[in-house]
This record gives sequence, C-alpha cells and structure tokens, in this order.
Amino acid sequence: MYRQPKTPDEVRALALAAAEDLPAAYACDGDLHWTPDAVRQWWHARGVVEEYIATVLVEWEGSEQEDEREAAGGLRDYEAYLAGELADDLRAYVFRLEHGRYPGDGDVLPDL
Repeated sequence: MYRQPKTPDEVRALALAAAEDLPAAYACDGDLHWTPDAVRQWWHARGVVEEYIATVLVEWEGSEQEDEREAAGGLRDYEAYLAGELADDLRAYVFRLEHGRYPGDGDVLPDL
C-alpha cells in the first residue's frame, strides 16, 4: 500500500499484511523518524520520486514480465496519489505530529 488506509477494509488488509510480514517492514514506528520539518523536506524533494516513477514506468510498461507490467499499474496509482491527495494527507500528518491528534472539522492544516 502506498498511502495510509482510508476505509475499515483497507485497515484490515494492512493488518493482515503486517501479520505476514516476516522482515517487519510494517514497524509502525514512523513517528520515531518523521518530524514536521522532515515531512516538508521530503515533499519539497518529491521531484526525485517523480523522476524515478517516470523512468521505471517506461521499463515496466514495456516489460515482457507480467509481474512488472502489473506493478506498473500500482506505480501509476501512486503517481496519481503523489500528484493529488498526498499533499493533503501529509498536511494532516504534519498537523498530528505538531498537535498529537489528527485534525478535525475547523482545524487549519499547516503548509508543506
């Protein structure tokens, strides 16, 4: 999953994946590593990610390997997320890092 889960079904799917994750990639320790400044720095450097996506998509979409062609679809989804909803999700995350809770109605989200 390339974004935070937004529905109960997505949370269940993530929990099931975490239970099966042998190398412990789902450590649930992001708050130990991310600060508001680090999130903002990542956001401002996202061009590196966009360039990587563009390069890999050319390779995967033209691949003879079915799994790479399939993965290209997921990468396109992430590309759309990066260009769309991710900014607001990161703004909400920065709010939570700064205030200890996610924003509610009427809260003003911080700038990235």
